[in-house]
Amino acid sequence: MYDESIQRALKRHKIVPITLPAPLVKRLVENFRADMPASHIITGTAGDGKTYHCREVWTALGGDPAVWNEGAKVQTLAIGSRSLVIVKDLSELRDEESAGLIADFARDVANPATSTFYLLAANHGQLLEKLKSAPPTDEIERVTTVIEELLVTGNNPDPAIAIDLDDLSRSPAAETVMTIIDEVTQHDGWDGCGSCAANAGDAICPIYENRRRLIGEGEGDAFKRRIAALIELSERNGNHFPVRQLLALIANSLLGHPDARDGLMSCAEVPRIVQEGRTDLASIYRNIFGENLRPSKAEKTELFRKLNVFGIGAETSNRVDNLLVYGADDPAYRADYERLVLVDPIYGATPAYSAAQRAYLEGVETTDRTAFLASLRSQRQRLFFTLPDELAVDYDLWDLTVFRYAGLYLEVAEKLAAKQSVPRQAITMIVRGLNRIFTGMLVQNQDELVLATSGSYSQSKRSPLLDELISVPRQGGEEVAIVSDGTGGFSVSVRLVRGSDIPLVTLALSPTRFEFLGRVAEGALPSSFSLECHEDLLAFKARLLRETENRRKLDGDEIVDGELMLRFIDLGNDGRAVARRVIVRV
Repeated sequence: MYDESIQRALKRHKIVPITLPAPLVKRLVENFRADMPASHIITGTAGDGKTYHCREVWTALGGDPAVWNEGAKVQTLAIGSRSLVIVKDLSELRDEESAGLIADFARDVANPATSTFYLLAANHGQLLEKLKSAPPTDEIERVTTVIEELLVTGNNPDPAIAIDLDDLSRSPAAETVMTIIDEVTQHDGWDGCGSCAANAGDAICPIYENRRRLIGEGEGDAFKRRIAALIELSERNGNHFPVRQLLALIANSLLGHPDARDGLMSCAEVPRIVQEGRTDLASIYRNIFGENLRPSKAEKTELFRKLNVFGIGAETSNRVDNLLVYGADDPAYRADYERLVLVDPIYGATPAYSAAQRAYLEGVETTDRTAFLASLRSQRQRLFFTLPDELAVDYDLWDLTVFRYAGLYLEVAEKLAAKQSVPRQAITMIVRGLNRIFTGMLVQNQDELVLATSGSYSQSKRSPLLDELISVPRQGGEEVAIVSDGTGGFSVSVRLVRGSDIPLVTLALSPTRFEFLGRVAEGALPSSFSLECHEDLLAFKARLLRETENRRKLDGDEIVDGELMLRFIDLGNDGRAVARRVIVRV
């Protein structure tokens, strides 16, 4: 799925290409046509579309596509009296090839009278590696400093260096996947399916059925929204989805079947699969997680590793399993069973699932329980993507994943992006979780943060000494709040304000940290869930303690009249932490 390979395949098979929005292309074209253009760097991870952007800019500025397709590593295009040098992938150049290019690039971007401008594409690490491996000059050192700052903050600290940088890995993949779904499912190539025998009469082609479900025909857009939610949560956990992986995800979702060649159905294989009664294994709800592939291949594929972190299929709740196992006979679940399982005879109440369910319930000795449990796993996956929103609360949708608080996290992120107040439930949960980690006790305080210590900065499990109580609602210059980091609400953080003399202290809340605090707030032991999260939050506590000590030194209230007051934490009958004062004479 490299850009060059795709162009050759399109030409060979005479296929209309999939076109995705590329607003950066328009901006780059306007830049290089302007009176005072700036050189530009496109960076990101492999598969983000860097080469695609370079080719589109080349073509839009009048470059010959045939010349581009010759495959030269460096292309030069005349734009009036100026020259544009395009490097489609800096990593393809050997060190001796890139050294001269980097030197020319650094010299030209530092020269306001230059007539040569650049469009460079490179992965993050390779960009800095090429800069540092080139023979050092003053210009290269200045340019390296500027690029490092652009990568971290997006700001150019040296206006005399005319460089702009765009990081494609920062594009929200959750939005991109929706566009890809629309482009793939609405492609003109599907028109040929109308006359296919696999779709004639009552026949069902699993490929076409998967397309119908991906579109959401008759079922709403719950499926697409939940795919987008999983991708957004994964990205907020630091796992980026390049465009190449999103294209692979949608292709695998449509075509996956374990009995097909390479795990992907072709039109020629569909009649055999249908005839053998194996259509249910083409379920798009399984394919999303790569279960059409051999386990070893799925585990080695980064795309599916990231999605399988959610544990969808393995995780469940009693209510969901009661519905899936006993729903056909239990009057309490019968109506929902008909609505959620029987309504889908293709991937839901299939003959194979119904037979395995009946044999399991009747306890037949020859029952293959492993096969039934595998079917149950598939049904949980299907339910996650098809459960209507009005039933999602009743059946605790996110209990079907490892991240039970993911729905609340997404709601918080949405509220922050819209500049609305976050749900009170989230703030109380975060505060209660922090208090239990800070003290090592099951404290119930929700309207104040209990900052405790063991008497030193050691990361002891239990901290009996009360250092300070910080008000959660704004009061006396103090506040604990959930905020965004100012970049459109993409990052969720907890922030502590403690008067004008103490710097703000913030902690970024990834979905994993949010889940960790939620589990601790409901009574889980911190170290049993995630040792890494526990250590991160103890480091956060240490930062708070340092700031408290600084304020105490400013106030000069360490020791008064030779006496030091210690406050020990006691738990009241209601579980709230209260202070028990002990005066020590020094």
